[in-house]
Amino acid sequence: MTSSAALTRIRKRHYALETLPDTIVVPLLGETRSEQAIKPIEEATLDDIAFALLGVEAEFSAVGDRLHALRKLYGLARQAGARGSECALGVVSRDQGKR
Repeated sequence: MTSSAALTRIRKRHYALETLPDTIVVPLLGETRSEQAIKPIEEATLDDIAFALLGVEAEFSAVGDRLHALRKLYGLARQAGARGSECALGVVSRDQGKR
């Protein structure tokens, strides 16, 4: 069985692995690795996956931070009485003095 066939089989057998990527990005590792590496998932060691997880978790955290900031801005604008066609940032900045 080829490695790509094995990957296909694993994706079908485990629903949580359906979105398993074909490749992973192993980030910089200080002096050990001066460049990020892109590796096929079939060649990834457990350490490669552990380091790739650090990069993905940082991306996930950044997206979560943006999501929460946008939700907060939206909520503050609505609390200040903003309507859908108004500039949220403008309404919130005008309303700041009232809080």
